[in-house]
Amino acid sequence: MNQNDLNDIGQRIASAAMEFAPGYRPTAAQMADAASVLRDMIRATEIHGVTLADFDGVAHFARLAIQLVQSRDASR
Repeated sequence: MNQNDLNDIGQRIASAAMEFAPGYRPTAAQMADAASVLRDMIRATEIHGVTLADFDGVAHFARLAIQLVQSRDASR
């Protein structure tokens, strides 16, 4: 994973965040955590030959990462 990949993840998270209605948008900290979650998911699957493009073909993982972090925060 290189800097371009990390920039792409950040852009995907920022774009996904704008899909949430006002009042439900993630905080800056949640966006940072979501970017880290997505990065780590991709890194974990690289050994299996899975790429970000493969993730795109299945689901909106940037939005999923945000929802995961928001769910975590709501349960705290």
